[in-house]
Amino acid sequence: MKKLFVVSLFLVLAGCTTAPTLEELEFAALESGDWSEVKKRERAIARREARMAKQCSVGRVRVCVKRASGNQCGCVARDEFQDVFIF
Repeated sequence: MKKLFVVSLFLVLAGCTTAPTLEELEFAALESGDWSEVKKRERAIARREARMAKQCSVGRVRVCVKRASGNQCGCVARDEFQDVFIF
């Protein structure tokens, strides 16, 4: 029981660690010249967005809006989406 508690505590603490933002990685890459971590993070973001694109249910369309903080995407009913473009 004690081992289970220790392992659980370790997993919780490991999940609470903060990772550097993409902006911080880019700043560090500018200083060091090593862009491998930036490329790795960008690939991870692209994979996550690709997974999210597949999650819209039937009859819904994935719509993304580009914001200063990044792309914000969500699923919208197909007929609502078409209503926006019909005058």
